[in-house]
Amino acid sequence: MARVNLTGEELAEMLVQSVSGGYVVEDVSQMAFEIYTEHGRHLTSKMNNLLLTLMVMEVGPEFALSESEFFELISEVRAL
Repeated sequence: MARVNLTGEELAEMLVQSVSGGYVVEDVSQMAFEIYTEHGRHLTSKMNNLLLTLMVMEVGPEFALSESEFFELISEVRAL
């Protein structure tokens, strides 16, 4: 059976798991990449864009979100 779009709650929970041991930009970026590659066909365009934002965080500090910005983003994801 084909999977329907991932819910915002499901995506948020996956991302929160990446910070269970503390907020580390590289861990969040890696989790975002894994979600993107595994569930890419089941993401809305908004989810896709949010994951891309998280994936580029490890490119440089100018792209990294602070921990509070990350959790603000998680709140947005839950509302999708």
